[in-house]
Amino acid sequence: MDSIKFGKFIAELRKEKKMTQKELAQKLNLTDKAVSKWERGLSFPDITILNPLAKNLGVDISELLNCERGNKEKVDVEQAVKEAIEKINKTKEKRKKRNLKIKRITIAVSIIVFILSVALQCVYLLLLKKHGYEYIIDSMPYIVNGLILISAFLVLLLGFMRKNKIKNIIVISIFTLLSIINIAFAINNGFTRKSIITFSSDFSNQLVLKKDRKTGETYFYRNAKILFAKPSEQFSYAVEGKIKTKWLTTDICSITYEDANSNLREFVATYGDRGDGIAYYYVSTTMHGNWQHFTKNGVSTKLISDSKGITIKKEGESHTFENTDIKQFGTIAIVLYDEDTPKYVVALNKDCELDSVTDIIKEGGTITLFEVSMEKTIPEVLNCINYKGNLNDYKIVDMDSYHYRVNNGILYVKYDDEIVEVPGEYSEMLNSFNDDNYIISKEKTVFFYDDENKKYLVYSDDMGKTWNKTELSKDESIESIQFITKDIGFMLRFNDIAMTLASGNIYKTIDGGKTWTVVSSGIRKGDSYSFSTGSRMKFIDKSLGFITIPSVGTYCKLYITKDGGKNFEEVKIPVINEAYDYYELPTFNNGIIYVEIGQGSDGDYNGGNTVTYYSKDDGASWILKEEN
Repeated sequence: MDSIKFGKFIAELRKEKKMTQKELAQKLNLTDKAVSKWERGLSFPDITILNPLAKNLGVDISELLNCERGNKEKVDVEQAVKEAIEKINKTKEKRKKRNLKIKRITIAVSIIVFILSVALQCVYLLLLKKHGYEYIIDSMPYIVNGLILISAFLVLLLGFMRKNKIKNIIVISIFTLLSIINIAFAINNGFTRKSIITFSSDFSNQLVLKKDRKTGETYFYRNAKILFAKPSEQFSYAVEGKIKTKWLTTDICSITYEDANSNLREFVATYGDRGDGIAYYYVSTTMHGNWQHFTKNGVSTKLISDSKGITIKKEGESHTFENTDIKQFGTIAIVLYDEDTPKYVVALNKDCELDSVTDIIKEGGTITLFEVSMEKTIPEVLNCINYKGNLNDYKIVDMDSYHYRVNNGILYVKYDDEIVEVPGEYSEMLNSFNDDNYIISKEKTVFFYDDENKKYLVYSDDMGKTWNKTELSKDESIESIQFITKDIGFMLRFNDIAMTLASGNIYKTIDGGKTWTVVSSGIRKGDSYSFSTGSRMKFIDKSLGFITIPSVGTYCKLYITKDGGKNFEEVKIPVINEAYDYYELPTFNNGIIYVEIGQGSDGDYNGGNTVTYYSKDDGASWILKEEN
């Protein structure tokens, strides 16, 4: 007999009689717990109870045992009861074994956590602390203490604490007392300072800062080892408010903050060297020459470095910084000051290699110019446009595979081992390309260039063996370009920019780039359509795509299209905290769409970190990706 089916049947009959479990139990001189166990299939009535039970439920005993009204087929009562009890006992035995297995696993995991936590504390207290290391978060030692207490308590509770009530009370009391003491110390010592922790894009370096919540005193920590770091340098000024961090390279991080008088301050954390690591050199001297970066509107940012100092020409203005206005950090970054206010950070990029004789950057090296501000600012990569010394001393063209380089107005692309020249004139295009508006791959290579009053798109489907050219509107800048297949592609182009708004179109090609048609003019707001400066586009397939709409660095919205760009709707993910409001373009891997959401330039929740959500149903629903 099926005890589960039997239990459901008597529950149904009881409800038909409009009786509670307690009322039925009273009629049978039993407790309501007994009736509850019958109905849940956890026990079976005694054979002497069956007749009274059937009578009170208004059925024949055969109907009761057959679990079906009207089914009066004769049943061997003793055999039915015996089978039901045997089944219940087997179920109880399985449950007991499962619970025992869970208990053993819990004990094993608790022992491992206990051993690891104790080992971690021992390494810290006996070895690292005496060498000046600290936990990167002040509350971490108390968290580890908590793990030690909880894991030890679980081992005792599940493995040894059973029948001896006095011992149980003693253990629980000790655990409670130690937990209260640990929490008290954590509240008193673990939250007086706020930790700001961030990693470089390749996780090769870790930035750790600790800011006193009351005084604003802030320390920079070096030699970070995941959980531990050593205090290295105190900021010259107490920090008031939030701290803005920005990795300029994987070994240079800009740290911007305001002091108690609302004055802008800058500190640069450096983790490397562009020379031989032995000799000290002046960064401004290594950069002697003319450097340039072209913006999307064709207006260039220029940096001129000579023996007198550094001049920045940007957005129609020129500002000269004398050598006394330059402060060096490490041997790979400098900050340019206007009186006492930091204006720019200049960083030597990873491709910078110093000539062993002249100590100047060899041809091909680039630098990053970063405007200091508490608002979001975009780093600009500058190339040197004049040769420093004998050209024969430098390699003219060399690069990593599937990268490009412009030299003497010629654009070169390197595939696996072969370097190919791209048709066109690129003298004025040194930094017109961003990460999204050109393509280098085995299947498709796409670039563009301006020639007098015309703009051309040049592309190859066979790794540079043959090239095709298409004329585009000169008045439109190319922001993003992407090919889903060799023939189907999308392109985002702007024709006008006003403040943070941009007008333009999304174009589509189905013939490999020969012809392009407009599929969208932007995100609809009222009766108009527009994009934002900094908008980026990505399509997963010919129908599903995304576009970002940033706003002054404080937030960035994400829109999705499911009809090839004709219509867009906003992606609204129920994030774990409203601070996460800066959506990045999704990535796509193994059929799953991933979206990283940051906090923008105004975010400092949880150290200004990011969260990642993923979707397995083309953006219909989103799930938070748990950290490993």
